[in-house]
Amino acid sequence: MDEDIIVKHMVRVFLTLLVLMSLILSADAMNEKVLVIGLDGATLDALGPWMEEGKLPNIKRMADEGVVTNLTSVVPYVSPVAWASFMTGNRPGRHGVFGFQQVRPGQYDPYIPMGSDVRGKTLWRILSDEGKKPIVINVLMTYPIEDINGIIIGGMLSPGVAAKPRELEPWLENMGYITEGSGFLNTDKDEFLKNLYETTDKRIEVSRALMKKEDWDFFMVLISGTDRISHYMWGDMLDEHPVYGDAIEKYYIHCDKLIGELVEDAGPDTNVIVISDHGFGRQEKRVHISHFLMDKGFLKVEDTWANKKTMWTIRLSGFLKETGLSELIRKALVIFASGKNADVSPPKVEIDYGASTSVFAPAYYTGHLYMNPKLDIKAYESERERLINELRQLKDPSTGQRIIKKIYKREDLYEGEYLHLAPDIILVPDGDYWIVGGLNYYRLIEPVYRDTGQHRIEGMLAASGPSIKRTKNVNGAELIDIAPTVLHLFGIENEMDGKVLKDIIR
Repeated sequence: MDEDIIVKHMVRVFLTLLVLMSLILSADAMNEKVLVIGLDGATLDALGPWMEEGKLPNIKRMADEGVVTNLTSVVPYVSPVAWASFMTGNRPGRHGVFGFQQVRPGQYDPYIPMGSDVRGKTLWRILSDEGKKPIVINVLMTYPIEDINGIIIGGMLSPGVAAKPRELEPWLENMGYITEGSGFLNTDKDEFLKNLYETTDKRIEVSRALMKKEDWDFFMVLISGTDRISHYMWGDMLDEHPVYGDAIEKYYIHCDKLIGELVEDAGPDTNVIVISDHGFGRQEKRVHISHFLMDKGFLKVEDTWANKKTMWTIRLSGFLKETGLSELIRKALVIFASGKNADVSPPKVEIDYGASTSVFAPAYYTGHLYMNPKLDIKAYESERERLINELRQLKDPSTGQRIIKKIYKREDLYEGEYLHLAPDIILVPDGDYWIVGGLNYYRLIEPVYRDTGQHRIEGMLAASGPSIKRTKNVNGAELIDIAPTVLHLFGIENEMDGKVLKDIIR
């Protein structure tokens, strides 16, 4: 009998110790910090070989000590949609951002969604509400800037240097901080690279200074130059250009060094996560989908002298591009503009939104298709089905190659309270094509001369730290999973479309 009492007592003591150890470990985990480094557009297609060759030792160390894997973006895989999805942990139907440009219900002209158009709580808002202090630097879709218990420095689309608290702005300006570098497709490549490195180095200098002087629990900085250089020089890399063929590789080597400095400053009690919002690949042809819509009778432009003049201007511009003369003219304009970039706004063609137009594609960067809001329900459905059937037949006239990989109705791709803001048809391009709207080229297919890199859906994730386990068995990781995973590391659970990546957590 005494032995039974002793055994029961020992079991109780053992269980008590287990609970205490669990609480201690949980408390330690709560004290850990999280550092997220964004590499806009990074892909393991390029980084993987460079890691194996020893050129990216800091990212490689993360892979060896933790995890590296593909990270699937959202559709469309463009930066405002992707970063909005990352920061909310939700797909577009729940946060309301569907592109660089989108159209409000019942209207025709596109608008540019800003941070105030991102619905739902952001990762840093949730952390702030839970008593944590976030610092967020240069993330797209953060302007106008939220007022949180922490620091946010606005990214692209901010009007100059913008931060909260506002007292940081003079300090940033004195530091020489730059929100966005020179226009990468309108700048000489040598000048572009010089400016790219200067902008990146200053961003990390500011990040390291804030990391050292401020208290923080969550720290994030986005390096956007990885996207800019990939757009501009992906073709140079693949074609092994004698001068610029290794420019992307050299820049990533430099970024890897900066990542090492950030990780060292963050300290050993910090979980480090490196992510990209999408991947990259070759772009050879741009598809101006509005010409298809006109040819098939879905879209009609107004029959005015102004439109005819604009269309002739577009045709002339296309001729100059294809003959190489536009580049000479651009360089001449830069010289006559005292060295400033020669930016030209896209031409405006007026659409006839009467009964002759049932579909339009207003966004110059993506080929989202909107049905004319004047259509009744029956006409809407019949025209949309006719459109889909025609799109399935669309091929490159010069090669016979398929242009569109997937065609989605909005309700088949998205769900959520902001579904009504989505385009009616979403197109995913095939191969090396990219589909755009608007009318700024004179025919369906435009050969690409400068913007030789374009987005792909597979980005990348690398992670290591005290709460990250070493594993290669990670399947189905998505960009929307990062926010709930970060919150989980802080012991915070929140309902999101994304899931906690439990495969990578100890």
